[in-house]
Amino acid sequence: MNRKFIGAAALLFGLINPLAAMPVDPLIGTWKVIDDYTGYYISDIVIRKNSKTQQYSAVITKNYPLPGTPKTEVCTKCQGTLKNQPIFGMEALKGLVADASNQQFSKGVWVNPQDGRVYNIDARLNTSGDQMKVQGKAKNSNTVSNMIWKKL
Repeated sequence: MNRKFIGAAALLFGLINPLAAMPVDPLIGTWKVIDDYTGYYISDIVIRKNSKTQQYSAVITKNYPLPGTPKTEVCTKCQGTLKNQPIFGMEALKGLVADASNQQFSKGVWVNPQDGRVYNIDARLNTSGDQMKVQGKAKNSNTVSNMIWKKL
């Protein structure tokens, strides 16, 4: 009886151990986007990574209206092809790339459905991997936006 238990435990450890050794990408998953200036939630996003280009992108899964503003289901302030498109499912992040340490990220483009602006973003992941400070500079403007993204 004891041999069967030891054999089963060894087999189970042998199956689980390779999974533990696989690297985990710190960005992939669901994040809550918080405006650093107001402290309000902007949206929930799901970040994914393109295995061919190694670039991150994200879609909005929930949009939070700012207090005192009506909730809208479409991006009325967006420009171009995103104008009046549904916010739910909108690809709000494109082209973000990681450095060799997987702690710093750059070259991302973020569409903020709250103001309709398009931002070039850079980001830094904290050491525990559950929070990221994101700084964006609006294209065609001097507007700077700081956000905190918290992993859910």
